[in-house]
Amino acid sequence: MTTTSSEQTKDSKPHDADPGRGQDAPPDKRGKKKRRIPRGPLWGNVLTMIGGFVALIAVILLMTFMLFSVVSPATNPYVDIVGYMVLPGLLIIGLILMPAGLLFKSWRIKRRDPTQRLSLRFRIDLTQPGQRKLATVIIGSTFVFLPVIGVSSYHGYHYTDSTEFCGEACHAVMKPEATTHALSPHARVTCAECHIGEGAGWFVKSKLSGTRQVLAMWTKSYSRPIPPAIRHLRPARDTCERCHWPQKFYGAQLEHLPHYAPDEKNTDRSVDMLLNIGGGHHLTGKVEGIHWHMALANKVEYVATDAKLQVVPWVRVVDRYDRVRIYRSDGRPSSDPPPEGERRHFDCMDCHNRPAHNFLPPDEAVDRMLDAGLIDPSLPYIKREAVNALIAGYADSKTAAKQIGGRLEKFYREKYPDLWANDAKRVTVNRAIDGVREIYSNYFFPYMRVSWKTYPDNIGHLNSPGCFRCHDNRHVDQFGKTLDMNCTSCHTFLKRTVSDAGVTDFRSAKTYDHPWKRIGVHQTLICSQCHSGGTLPVPSCKGCHTDTAGLRSGELAAFKPYDIEPDPMFEAELDCETCHDGAPPVNLETMNDTCTGCHDDESYNGMAQRWHDEMNKAIDDLMPRISGEPLEVLKTLKKAGPSHNIEASRKILKALAAGTSTASAAPVSDNKGESDEGGEH
Repeated sequence: MTTTSSEQTKDSKPHDADPGRGQDAPPDKRGKKKRRIPRGPLWGNVLTMIGGFVALIAVILLMTFMLFSVVSPATNPYVDIVGYMVLPGLLIIGLILMPAGLLFKSWRIKRRDPTQRLSLRFRIDLTQPGQRKLATVIIGSTFVFLPVIGVSSYHGYHYTDSTEFCGEACHAVMKPEATTHALSPHARVTCAECHIGEGAGWFVKSKLSGTRQVLAMWTKSYSRPIPPAIRHLRPARDTCERCHWPQKFYGAQLEHLPHYAPDEKNTDRSVDMLLNIGGGHHLTGKVEGIHWHMALANKVEYVATDAKLQVVPWVRVVDRYDRVRIYRSDGRPSSDPPPEGERRHFDCMDCHNRPAHNFLPPDEAVDRMLDAGLIDPSLPYIKREAVNALIAGYADSKTAAKQIGGRLEKFYREKYPDLWANDAKRVTVNRAIDGVREIYSNYFFPYMRVSWKTYPDNIGHLNSPGCFRCHDNRHVDQFGKTLDMNCTSCHTFLKRTVSDAGVTDFRSAKTYDHPWKRIGVHQTLICSQCHSGGTLPVPSCKGCHTDTAGLRSGELAAFKPYDIEPDPMFEAELDCETCHDGAPPVNLETMNDTCTGCHDDESYNGMAQRWHDEMNKAIDDLMPRISGEPLEVLKTLKKAGPSHNIEASRKILKALAAGTSTASAAPVSDNKGESDEGGEH
């Protein structure tokens, strides 16, 4: 028997929102019974109860977390993620589920029995005890929930901008950046201050980007290594200049660059210099020096054609008098449109591109350890062996720590047994091993494929092109003036002397006394062509031109499958200087003069040109037809200069063309020790 609506209303309690509790619904048009009408009040449903339970638990845990935060002196990134992000999220989910359950149950009741008159409108009548009790619960919950949500949201907002969240929450992914940030001069500057800055626009942009990055981490679809952020950073004026005041930069700065030779005595070749910092504003001094480039008195823009902003064929300069100069290195006139690429306005980050995440090259890191006394310079060959141990290439950090110790112990045990037998010296070796391991743990990250070679450092020009991206004597403006490589424009080299009384004195030196005399065409070399950050090449023709030397001698691994014999010139013990005197210009015409200067036979006249034409034609014809390892062999041959062993080059080209070479089983490079983590000979 079905109770009428009026009877239900009369018999129901004020808080009972479901008048048909447990009764059968009216039959449908076909006479079939419908499912029972849900019984109990509207809040008596699974969703609402689950939501209330989740909200209650979240509030209890949030209060517990806040008490824990008060009494705990240290922060933990994983605990903070739970407290500032997960728990507030659970509370919000619970509060959403509660009304969702009410709506869903109301919909079910109306669907089963359309005669039921239910309304989502709530009639407030505090004269009824049930409504007074409900109002008390709602108001009390509001006073509890709102402060909890507000405080947790506030702390959650700041936590997502913290260094702990950015660097430690993602653990292995951001470990390279977090480690180097802690070692940098900007260790107390939070990630958000540089990568976001002030303002709502960049805040929203960063959070949207952060959401994408979190999803990439969960799905393990992130890049290894992480691409450099310079192309997406705010202009330095919005971030760096909050602390640094460019208008006040002027004068010179004393710089000490520790450097030790990779010889037995680890000879100290440290460099002292004045960096001509200069300035870019006339009110603080002469507009000159390195900071002439600042966007104050002068404005500079450039086009980079590669992702890392290292290839710069076009530069536009507007000085304080609005005079415009356009420098190009691509051979095109200044009046032509700029080349395709990213066009940037020059600011601090174009030189200081690694201010908080600088991965020191092994050579420089070991020099610093030696200079600080953390590695004993009296250990023979420790500079060379430490660098070689760092660049050897390891699968992971644990393997590196084990094998670095093994390599250095083996070297001193076998090469210097007397030293190894001395207990005091053995302790010194163990300290050196600890220092080298520390360098590896700070600057090498195999999982993320990060080392000093991953991100070019543009401040300076030793291990990366840096300044020489533009100042390379190849960028010429519309008036024929070049961006030169004059060292004295930025440096004043000093000679350090120490008197008998222990007083240190510095005197100006006209030029830098490089240990290897750079003569002839070698004067145009930039530092990073030799200083790769790993082991320095032997300062000789063979030491630098390894491919060419390997072609002449047949010792390069890529050419061994071809049974190369030394060419007649090599058998005659002709050295490189016989044909290459080092004086510019070096071209086919000057090479021809060198040949005919020794050989009177007319057949030698034009021989260099004939060899050049023959090899170029053969390589150009063959290159589109091969792939894989044979193609790499061909590229190595081209780099080595086929004319340095013409008969061997002909043999290699013939084998590649016939497809009968075993080169596919041979390695292409002979540079032992190269790996994702870095290192090159």
